Amino acid sequence: MEGIDRTRRVAEAIAHELPAALREVNDPRVTGMITVHKVVVSRDLGVAKVRFGVVGEADAAAVAIGLRHAAGFLRRRLASVLRLRRMPELRFELETPPVVEDLLRRIAVEGRAS
Repeated sequence: MEGIDRTRRVAEAIAHELPAALREVNDPRVTGMITVHKVVVSRDLGVAKVRFGVVGEADAAAVAIGLRHAAGFLRRRLASVLRLRRMPELRFELETPPVVEDLLRRIAVEGRAS
């Protein structure tokens, strides 16, 4: 049980500190308001999957590419703040809200019906 609690604590710490680190990214693709939905850390603390969304006019696919490119910088930034023995590798996954997905499906279905 201690291992599960540790992975949860590390995930919460990453989710808490990541927004501040994201503001320091200078990549022009990383624009708009980025929301961290969930962080899941593997049992061995080797990988942290960061599920995120983009609010506003920013191109979500470009933001995802920019975040993947900035993952090393963000990992170093978080490691300096969190002071973990081993900082997990950050893997960013774009997550679209279910509401948007439902609207897109409806538009596609209505478009086919016309």
